[in-house]
Amino acid sequence: MIKTFSREMKDELIQRIKAYFSTELSQELGNFEAEFLLDFFSENIGPHYYNQAIRDVQKHLSGYVDTLNERIDELEKPLPETA
Repeated sequence: MIKTFSREMKDELIQRIKAYFSTELSQELGNFEAEFLLDFFSENIGPHYYNQAIRDVQKHLSGYVDTLNERIDELEKPLPETA
């Protein structure tokens, strides 16, 4: 389960939502409306970003694993030839 925001982070995000609506949309939102929007987007949009981040990390780490496997292969000693 994804951890929820701390109260301090939630308060900051609420202020950002209010400022965005005021500046970009000329709409004034109260704390309740901004918190409702934050909760809605966190529940409905947030998982999409989270899942994409997981896929990005998997892709990034697979490159490291491939490189690590190549380096391990380089450490192998040749076996003596048998007659």
